[in-house]
Amino acid sequence: MKILSVFHPLFQVATFVVGVYNARMGITRKNFTYRRHFRFGMLYYGMAVLGLSGGMMITESLEEAGHEIELGSHLEIAFLMVFLFVLAGVLGLLVHYRPNLRKGLMPVHKYLNLATLLLFIYQAVTGFSGLLRFLLS
Repeated sequence: MKILSVFHPLFQVATFVVGVYNARMGITRKNFTYRRHFRFGMLYYGMAVLGLSGGMMITESLEEAGHEIELGSHLEIAFLMVFLFVLAGVLGLLVHYRPNLRKGLMPVHKYLNLATLLLFIYQAVTGFSGLLRFLLS
């Protein structure tokens, strides 16, 4: 049962890598096309939400098996991230389809996505520390 707990963090590391790649593409404009940025952005958001769902399922199955995992605010921050994903995604679409709003909304879109990447680092710290305590118990 403990081996299941390793899949979620590995998937989330892959999600973080996709997010960093997409952020780099958006910020530097290197190899940037809207279509590529949009696709990788949707992949990033989708993987993160899938990771949230998987993490919740793994935690629930471990708790049903009698294992208690202390993760602090890990779950609450994950839900905050989903909210930020939705907000950043809507702003990204507005930036694309309403060019007259680009100047004002582009920085907000960028900073929301960068905030999610910073929260991923926080999630890694809380998640890996909880996982380590669990695996060593």
